[in-house]
Amino acid sequence: MTDNEPGLFQQVLFYIAMIGAWIAGEAGRAALAGAAGGFVRWLTSERRRIRDGVVSVVAGALMARYASPVMLALLERWLGEMSGDVAGAAGFAAGLAGMSLAKLILGAIDANVRRISGGSPDA
Repeated sequence: MTDNEPGLFQQVLFYIAMIGAWIAGEAGRAALAGAAGGFVRWLTSERRRIRDGVVSVVAGALMARYASPVMLALLERWLGEMSGDVAGAAGFAAGLAGMSLAKLILGAIDANVRRISGGSPDA
């Protein structure tokens, strides 16, 4: 190892700084808002399992990343012109709505599986 190469501690600090910069940026804030929406959706579910919570948070963050512009347009259309940090609210709403939509689709698939298998969900 030469003297110019960073050590393990310096590399760890670098990656922590990069994660902090991403979280402080627009994409990170949208992902955090969507993850919060997925987390709230998980908290309001009837059966709370840790596995479902992790999936809800990850799916909420992904939905916020890709569906925030659509949700922002819908919020502005329904509520009119808004000021302030509306992008965060749109990310939260996208995460919440995305998890609700995913639960609806999975429920329909489960119902079809039960119908085809004669009532047994383990077919």
